[in-house]
Formats: sequence, structure tokens, C-alpha cells
Amino acid sequence: MDIKNKSIVIGTMITSGSAIGAGMFTLPIISSGMWFPLAFISMLLIWLVSYLSSLMILEICLEYPSGSSFNTFVSDILGKTWSVVMGLSVCFMLYILLYAYFSAFGNMAVHTFGLVETKSNVWLQGGLGLSLGLLLAVAVWISTFFVGRISIVLVVAMVISFVIAMSGGISNISMTILFDQNTKSANYFSYLWIGLPYFITSFGFSSVVPSLYKYYGKDSFKIKNSLFYGSLIALITYLVWIATSFGIIPRFEFTAINEAGGNMGDLVSVLEQKIGNSAIQSALVFFSNFAIISSFLGVGLSLFDYLADRFNFDGSNKGRFYTAAITFLPPGIASFFYPDGFIAAIGFAGLFLFIAFFLIPFLMIWTKRSKVFSSHYRMSGGKALLIFVLIVSTTTAVCHVLGMINYLPRF
Repeated sequence: MDIKNKSIVIGTMITSGSAIGAGMFTLPIISSGMWFPLAFISMLLIWLVSYLSSLMILEICLEYPSGSSFNTFVSDILGKTWSVVMGLSVCFMLYILLYAYFSAFGNMAVHTFGLVETKSNVWLQGGLGLSLGLLLAVAVWISTFFVGRISIVLVVAMVISFVIAMSGGISNISMTILFDQNTKSANYFSYLWIGLPYFITSFGFSSVVPSLYKYYGKDSFKIKNSLFYGSLIALITYLVWIATSFGIIPRFEFTAINEAGGNMGDLVSVLEQKIGNSAIQSALVFFSNFAIISSFLGVGLSLFDYLADRFNFDGSNKGRFYTAAITFLPPGIASFFYPDGFIAAIGFAGLFLFIAFFLIPFLMIWTKRSKVFSSHYRMSGGKALLIFVLIVSTTTAVCHVLGMINYLPRF
């Protein structure tokens, strides 16, 4: 198909699909301390800097032939050392996300099938997560095409179940609960910082820029629109999800959810009880499980391809088996012994996402602009906008480190 006839719909769906997934279930939990007004404002800010970061990467991409990888960009502009840092950051980020989804599998399986209370048998939860994750890993081992066919079905099912669940959830929203009007002199601002690393992880769509470039060629207008509208869909989805959760569950009840572990099943269980409608409850559970599976397959396939290229494994059944083993076994085994790490893992992934898709792109574009004027596309705003993106994104990384050493308060 001629590039001029390629619709931005495809690029928009690729962008939104790379962002929206199981990680969105961390958003109400981690932002329950700051509550809705602050969550709304900070979400808009993180969305903006994430979009600007993708434009920074686009400016770099267009200076190279279509199909060039991040390794090519970073090696050429910053050197081999930074290329290694980029590769390790992406690799660790994907491993951490896979661990999070293994953990989510076990938690949601226990909840979905009503086997036991989530916290009463961690070995069962870990075993279920490991078993279900490895079962899906077989799909990645079989072929990329097979994963693609499954993903199409999952995306359609996810959209339908989300619309049904939210249509019922929105009708139950209470403005009094949403804006916490019954609480006097509540402390919100001090809980703002702990949530920022999770917000930035939820907008991890910058990795698709080279793929969009490969699809649209040097048509920067279509690539920019794909990134903007795709990320906007993700933003709206997250805000609807947060508003629904905060409009149904009072702020003080999130304390118990957090103490129970803050996993997907804990949140979904409370939402089910509040909504009451069995059809809406079922749609919510289906959406939760579809989101985990979709995210797991997407991240798993990305890490699988990365490791296959890194270790030169061929495409034979034997080669793909070795690749699948080193892709899925380490995070799967870790989730078996530590099955309640979903929330912590999503936040930790934000640290590596900052290095790979904010810090390194900033260094590349700053270095590139000092040597060559971009002939195809140049993000507007000058140095001031670049520094703004770096300051905001660096703040999220610092917040994660401070959260790790328990310096920031948790709700």
C-alpha cells in the first residue's frame, strides 16, 4: 500500500495498544492517597511529557533509514557504552513487567475461580501464576503469527468488556465520594510523589516510534498524529478508570486494599461488591483477565525477539525453545516465590523506562542538535522544552528511588 493511503487509524491503535494494559490496574491503588483532583492533574502532566518524549525519538529516527533500531541510533550518537545501557534498561524493564504479569495471573486466578482468599495461600497463588504464564508462553514459542492472531481476539474482547464494565461503573459514581467531600482536612499532596513512577510506566508507548516510522516512512505528520491520538485514547481510558474507581470506592477503603497487597484481584473484588450487578461484575473480571493476557503476550514477544537477536538463537523449534526458556522462566520462577509483587514491579519498571525512553533520547537529541540541523523534522520548543521534559521525567525516577528507601509516605 502506498504510504499516502495509509490511515493514521493503524498507527493510533498501535500506540494506544502499546500503552493500555494490565498496568492500568495499579493506577487507582497507587494514587488513592492523592485522590482524584491531584491524580487528574499529574496524569495530564505525565501524558504530556511522554508524548513529547516520543517526538524527541521521532526527530532522531527520521535522520536514519527506515527500519533502523534503537541500537543504531544510540551507538551512532552516544557510543557503544550508552547502547549497552539502553539495551540493558529495556531488557530489565521487560523482565520486570513479565514478573508483574506472572504475579497478576496468580492473583486474578485465585479471585476469578474463588479458590481461596488471596493472602491465605501464597503457594497456590504463585503456582497458578507460574502455570498460566508458562501456558501462554507456548503461544510465543509457536510463532509471532500465532501471537498476532490471539492478540486481535484479545483486543476486541478487551474493548467490549471494558465498555460494558465502565458503562455500569460510571452510573454508580458518586460526586461526594469522587471528590472526597466528607473528609475534612485530609492530606493529599504528600501522597502525590509516590504515584508518579507508575503514571509514567502507564504511558510507555515511545518504543513504537521506530515501528511507526517503518510503516509511514518519513511522513512525520501521520506519525505525530498517531502518537498524539493513540496516547490520548490511553489518557482518557486511564482517567475514566480512575474516576470510576474513586467514584465508587471511598478513599478510606483503599487503606484495606493496600494492606491486602494492592494486587488486581483485591481492587476488582471491592469494585464487584460495590457495583452489585452480576453482568457488570462479569465484564469487569473478563476485562481484567484479558488485559493481563494481552500485556503478557505483548511484553513477552518483545523480550523474546530481543533475546533471540542478542544471543543469535535461530528460528527453529529448538532455537525458539531456548529463547522461550530464558525469556519466561526467570520471571515466572521469581513470581512463584514472591507472588505479591505486582505493584512494586510496575513502579520499578518506570525507573528503567526513564533511562531508556527519557534520559537517553534527551542525550541523543541534545548531542545531535549541537552537530547537525535536523532536515526532516524538528520538535518545536527549543532547549527549554527539552529541559522541561528531562526535569519532569527525572522527578519520577527520583520519586521511585525515594519510595524504595521508604522516604515517601504510602497511603
